[in-house]
Amino acid sequence: MKNILRILVLTVLVSPVMAQSYRIDQTESNKRAPLQSGALGKNIISLMPMQIMVMNLEDDGPDFTVGLSYERIFNNELISFRLPLSISLTKPNYYYLMPTLKLYPKKQGIVKFAVGPQFLFAYGNDEYSRYVNSPSGGYWQTVEDLRKQFGFLINNNVNFTFSRNVYLALDYSLGIKYYDNFPNEYNSFSPFGSESNIAPVFQLNFNMGVRF
Repeated sequence: MKNILRILVLTVLVSPVMAQSYRIDQTESNKRAPLQSGALGKNIISLMPMQIMVMNLEDDGPDFTVGLSYERIFNNELISFRLPLSISLTKPNYYYLMPTLKLYPKKQGIVKFAVGPQFLFAYGNDEYSRYVNSPSGGYWQTVEDLRKQFGFLINNNVNFTFSRNVYLALDYSLGIKYYDNFPNEYNSFSPFGSESNIAPVFQLNFNMGVRF
């Protein structure tokens, strides 16, 4: 009988302690949950305060841009679609649209790497120089026109999600510009000849935003 009473007393004393410990564990688990795979938001809206575009080195060197980006992560957490849009700071009314398919090898988490194909569409007002022959002698003429460019890149991205809603990322790509409606009389960067518009393309940007 005494042993039974001792067990009952110990049970009454230990039960509140165990309950409190369980509540603490649950609270800590809930705090950690947003940083774990499956608990993070699948929508990301971010600002690109500075982007470097390198695609017309023969003309004017690197271009600096600012932009916005939206990313939607699919339910399997392995694939997402990202749509960044940026505007040039050095060329008036010149835009870059770069739809990207991102592949996450290890789903979502605090620090994750992603890689995938990226398309490049550049569009806006620009100018180029052309040589004009005349009876009095040749001369260079500056022509202003609407420029259209298309390319394909491989995108690499490192995501940092330090809390449920704070998102940071370093994003860079390397690829080739396939189409340019502007003539190029001398392109030393092209592997297909000096008159080809096919040339290497590189972009680098830092973006920060919200995840929900």
